[in-house]
Amino acid sequence: MKRKVFTLAALAVLALAAGCSKQRTCRCAVIGSPDVRIIKIESGECEQLRLFTYHTELDSLKTDSLLCTDYQFEIDTIYN
Repeated sequence: MKRKVFTLAALAVLALAAGCSKQRTCRCAVIGSPDVRIIKIESGECEQLRLFTYHTELDSLKTDSLLCTDYQFEIDTIYN
């Protein structure tokens, strides 16, 4: 009986840990440019990111169209 309760408790803890949202690092290619943006999101999928709005050094507002993925780029293997 104790073994069964312990097993059920362990499974519940594993299910809870797997269900928690984790921060995700998205690698996004800027359409029409060689730029790549690295964006961290708290929830959702990287593929849902389509636009990135930011302020430049001259404080003008810019928007980039993106194609994003959560897979590592080949260049990431050099830095890891």
